[in-house]
Amino acid sequence: MQKKKVLFLIHTLGAGGAEKVLVNLVNHMSKKYDVTVMTVIDTGIFKTQLSKDVRYKTMFKIPFHKEKNQNSGSLLNKTSRLKSLMAKFYSFIWKYMPVNLLYKIKIKEEYDIEVAFLEGICAKIIAASPQNSKKYSWMHVDIINENKSDRVFKNIRVEKECYQKFDKIVAVSEEVRKQFIKKFDYDSSKIVVKHNAINAEEIVKKANESFDDLDNGNFEIVSIGRLSNQKGYDRLLEVVKKLKKDKINFHLSIIGVGPKEEELKQYLIDNKLEDYVTFKGFKSNPYPYLKNADLFVCSSRAEGFSTVACEATILGVPIVTTDCSGMEELLGDSEYGLITKNNSNSLYEGMKKILNDKKLYDKYKKQIVKIKNRFSIEKSVKEIEEMFGD
Repeated sequence: MQKKKVLFLIHTLGAGGAEKVLVNLVNHMSKKYDVTVMTVIDTGIFKTQLSKDVRYKTMFKIPFHKEKNQNSGSLLNKTSRLKSLMAKFYSFIWKYMPVNLLYKIKIKEEYDIEVAFLEGICAKIIAASPQNSKKYSWMHVDIINENKSDRVFKNIRVEKECYQKFDKIVAVSEEVRKQFIKKFDYDSSKIVVKHNAINAEEIVKKANESFDDLDNGNFEIVSIGRLSNQKGYDRLLEVVKKLKKDKINFHLSIIGVGPKEEELKQYLIDNKLEDYVTFKGFKSNPYPYLKNADLFVCSSRAEGFSTVACEATILGVPIVTTDCSGMEELLGDSEYGLITKNNSNSLYEGMKKILNDKKLYDKYKKQIVKIKNRFSIEKSVKEIEEMFGD
């Protein structure tokens, strides 16, 4: 029996949560389906982690491209006036891009199933497909509070028309689903929730590999993510500044790179926080850092269903997080981890509380272990395969 041909389109395969989830998913689906992963831009560390059974294609290669600088998945890793203008120009191009023509030129094969694995550009391209295929669009973020994808559409009417061309919208959490319905007044029967495909066994294995030690002798906090506005590291550093004034003993390691890196490092210097915070940069294997931390903190302004928070539960690391999409589904009403309001002052109060109250910390240390076996890559893949059909 001939395998169904499935195309997954994603912007890049840089080191982001959605990109990692996609690699987990396609590597496990490749035995049952003929899978192709296509990037809009040919960059990203996760290209090397695709199974040999998964075909890789790309639309555009970057001239004079140095792959080592593109681990974050951002085409513009550092902030400057010129790069800001370039980003606006890039969005402007996609806003008026003749995607029907682009599809015909760049996607030449026929597929049974076509998947836009990210919002915005990817959705726009797959929606332009003339093929009689089943079409799915993945939503990885709260589309109201993190509305970057709006920039590539002329207006909200055009954006809604794009998503109406899909057979199903796949939201990674209930909150993402609700926000999508609210924004577009969308037919709720066409939106399903599928939590991220996370390979717990692989995470546990990689967490035992060697690494350069975290700060010795202090209560060690770790945060992992792209250094962008969405992830709220500016707020987290404000919190660190307040906790320093409170004379609380701790150390924060931030793992990741991104466009806000220079700005955040300058804030560190300006406020004399070097003894409290270390930027570790990009790590191809962040799990030993996470496993050996006393606490994981998420300061995000918006999420879909945080991959790193899920990984923290797998490794039994207590969590303090802002109230963004998916956190209540993961941690209950602060039952398994501490959820604060989504602002810097509430995050400060929450972190101060857990750093000062050993009984509270010990409670969450015990509670988090109760949900560490929640994730199964096999179960996640099976659910998606059932949705796609044989």
